[in-house]
Amino acid sequence: MPYTRSFDPEARRFETRFHGFVPVEEIIQNYMEMIQSPEWGPDVVRLIIVESGSDLSELTIEVFQTTFVKLLEDTAEIAGPPNKNAWVIESDVNMPIVETWSLMPRANELDVFGVFRTRAEALAWLDS
Repeated sequence: MPYTRSFDPEARRFETRFHGFVPVEEIIQNYMEMIQSPEWGPDVVRLIIVESGSDLSELTIEVFQTTFVKLLEDTAEIAGPPNKNAWVIESDVNMPIVETWSLMPRANELDVFGVFRTRAEALAWLDS
């Protein structure tokens, strides 16, 4: 499994760390586990850290436009209204891949999404 996840009940925040090769299916699995968990609610935020050396090469524009948009549309009733999720990208190589999602108009309708270089920046945005 290319990720670890924890939940901070005081902050009402899931934190996921991706490492190594990150298949699309694992990103989807992580998301589904969160929204189906007893901790999930409209006030929960997500901090996702993509560690340096991670391989996000499966994330393409086609995957974003089809798989991820469809996932968010199909799970909207379970997940509730979009809540904030901040992605911290520790490697410059992965930054353009993740920023592509944040720039897509349909994604912005379905997701409240931020991309950051540091955990501190991401937490400040999540808390704002």
